[in-house]
Amino acid sequence: MTRYNRRDRYYQKAKDDQYAARSVYKLEEIDRRHRLIKQGHNLVDLGSSPGSWLQYLSKAVGKKGVIVGYDLVEPSVNPGPQARTFVASVDELTPERVQADLQKARQEIVGLSGAPLVDGLVSDMAPKLTGVRDADQVKSVGLATQALLLAEALVRPEGYFVAKLFQGREIDELVLGVKRVFAEVKMLKPEATRDGSREAFIIGRSRRPLA
Repeated sequence: MTRYNRRDRYYQKAKDDQYAARSVYKLEEIDRRHRLIKQGHNLVDLGSSPGSWLQYLSKAVGKKGVIVGYDLVEPSVNPGPQARTFVASVDELTPERVQADLQKARQEIVGLSGAPLVDGLVSDMAPKLTGVRDADQVKSVGLATQALLLAEALVRPEGYFVAKLFQGREIDELVLGVKRVFAEVKMLKPEATRDGSREAFIIGRSRRPLA
């Protein structure tokens, strides 16, 4: 079995490009292929530490966009001027809490009041690995499902959703759930994913009209 090289070309590229982690190139590929993120978007980033996704999003949304990020620990880098971060577990988050945080951040960053529409929710959350593949896979799907529930409550019609998961037999129900909320659903394993990893991303586009 080939041992993976933690310091592979994406690790070095992230250092050269001054990103917090190689995972930024997964988001970059998702965005490039599916053309999700636009200037002025208001976004929610779950599992935002160490901060590479926030760094990318802060650039992508431009000076009129806003991101709120949540994780169990603070990012290890400055996430960029368009982002505000919060230490919180996804279990603690409610749509009302996220909406209030985004509204406050939008007021601080771009000087606009009122309840903002959420254009997209992205999640790079992963469970603390136990080494038991099936158990870890179930936990990853559980986190993606929690992200979907928040997305269903928050994301505007025509908005989007991205969530990491570990592939396996437990994903069918999640895929059906994403299809119920979003008109277009794709799975992608980005090039920056390490060899042998079961990690993939589910992508929902065109949020169906709110009931």
